[in-house]
Amino acid sequence: MTLFGNKHHSFNTVDESFKHFSLVLSSATKTFNIAGTKNSFAIIENKELRDTFKRQQLKNNQHEIPTIGLITTQVAYESGQEWLNQLKKVLEKNSQFVYDYLNAETNIKVMKPQGTYLLWLDFSAYGLDVSKVDKLLKEEAKVVLNNGITFGNEGKLFFRLNVATPYDTVKEACQRIAKTFNNLDIK
Repeated sequence: MTLFGNKHHSFNTVDESFKHFSLVLSSATKTFNIAGTKNSFAIIENKELRDTFKRQQLKNNQHEIPTIGLITTQVAYESGQEWLNQLKKVLEKNSQFVYDYLNAETNIKVMKPQGTYLLWLDFSAYGLDVSKVDKLLKEEAKVVLNNGITFGNEGKLFFRLNVATPYDTVKEACQRIAKTFNNLDIK
């Protein structure tokens, strides 16, 4: 799912030759919020690579997709476009608010997303360690964000804010974060 007019270019479409040695693994689960249906698919244009992939799936007993997964994927792709369009409007509105508000009102740098509903917030300007930022978010702002440390040490002062929620909830979370970090007495 992309936002703000951005386009996704699958690896195998970048260059015609890439189709000979690549495979694309995908799923409707994140875009359409159907992760519980446990389904995904592979696009493998090279027959030899596809046969190898199929053999490995059989060996790992991963060759069957639950019926519910097949049905939900089909329905999502065939009938879910209007729902997706409405979702993207909500995500874009919420993302734009977070970007504008926190960048203007705090020293938090918000990365504008190209896609997804998780925004990166950079708290490094405050000069605090990650545990202090996390504690302030949870105990003072009463907001729980995902710590970016799970993406490596470089992400330790980044936190992810989920904007796939009502606008008023996003607004309140941002106001709490701003109040907490604007009232810091850093010496």
